[in-house]
Amino acid sequence: GTGWPSHAPFPFAGTLKTAMARSSSIARFIASLEPDIVGLVETDGGSFRQGGRGQPEYLAETLGHSWVFSSKYCIPRISGCVPVFRHQGNAVVTSLPIRETSVLRLKRGIKNAVIETGFDDFDLKLVHLSLGSGARRQQILELAAMVRERKRPLLIAGDFNAFGGGPEIEPLIEAGLKNADTLGIRTYPSGRPWLGLDLVLHSPEIDVKRLEVPDVRLSDHLPVVCDFALSL
Repeated sequence: GTGWPSHAPFPFAGTLKTAMARSSSIARFIASLEPDIVGLVETDGGSFRQGGRGQPEYLAETLGHSWVFSSKYCIPRISGCVPVFRHQGNAVVTSLPIRETSVLRLKRGIKNAVIETGFDDFDLKLVHLSLGSGARRQQILELAAMVRERKRPLLIAGDFNAFGGGPEIEPLIEAGLKNADTLGIRTYPSGRPWLGLDLVLHSPEIDVKRLEVPDVRLSDHLPVVCDFALSL
């Protein structure tokens, strides 16, 4: 999406507008990065706005990658009242072999889907956490418990909606993860970013080589680009 301005002249008007032209621009930008893994948050999985063809599928075909998608909502009345909502979700698009993948539903929050993707040498959890601070706190605590039980190198990335900043993710840091952002990068809103909502957290076995936020305003959030390697 492109934020609340796209929903004028009435709330959620943006869900009635086509998104295909913007999807092409996003795909061209991502292709220019030659990524191994792409995490898409709040992407369209194939509503009429996309002509029935999902953004993850389109991007995967453009890159020659495979893809995994999950709706971010699991409450039937939401997708029933606004059908396009059942196509809104998160996705992982990748050139790497996928060993296994699953969708975890956190116990709290309406936005509660976590796409878990296992690669040969590490695991990725793609998140989009709750807007409500109480539910988000419980989601972070639940994720922290998973981190403590991990058996392999781990990345947790996505939109954490951490409006309270660093203290909000402290349970994940205490559980053993590191924040790839050491400079206080801001990603939202893309026109004049002042909040760092989009994060990459990683276990110590993962060595982050570079983290940057290109000034590319194809969404209401700026993109995050992270280069990393496994520490041997």
